[in-house]
Formats: sequence, structure tokens, C-alpha cells
Amino acid sequence: MNPAVPEASLTALMNLLAEQALLSMGVPHPMVKEAPPANPVVARFYVDLMSVLREKTTASRTDVETAQIDEILYQLRMRVLDLKPAVEAPGTPKGQV
Repeated sequence: MNPAVPEASLTALMNLLAEQALLSMGVPHPMVKEAPPANPVVARFYVDLMSVLREKTTASRTDVETAQIDEILYQLRMRVLDLKPAVEAPGTPKGQV
């Protein structure tokens, strides 16, 4: 295995989704100087994907993986609450994105 590529695992998948969520929230990647523009809709999509992953892997996670996904989801949900809504989706009541 290439040392620059991590081993494929549930933890790696959780971290990949969390990284994408953070980038969508406008948090800069450590290797990039400038923060990307925040996209709350996409950020919420990645948080929702993480929730689906948590739900679908309930029976097969280790205790450590469960603690990791719960902590990642908590942190992402707290950050996404701070985002200002983007352009509201058609048919969405005002203030509910």
C-alpha cells in the first residue's frame, strides 16, 4: 500500500465526509491558504450523509468507531447551526433550509 494513501476503513470514510462538510462550511483546508465560500446546502448534505452512514452501520461498528462517528456528527451539527442559510430551495418555507 502507498504510505500516502490511508487504509480504507470506516474511520477513513467518516473523516472524508467530515472534511467535505467542513470545506462546504467555508473552513479552509490546512493545505490551502484561502477559505472556500460556504455553501450551507452542501454542508447539510454531507452532515446528512454522515447520519445515514451512522444509521446503516449500527450493527457493525466497534465501540471506538461509534464514539468517533457520534463526536464527528455532534461537532458538524454544531458548526452547521452557525451557517447562514443559502438561497432557499424552491418550495421551502421561509427560514427553513
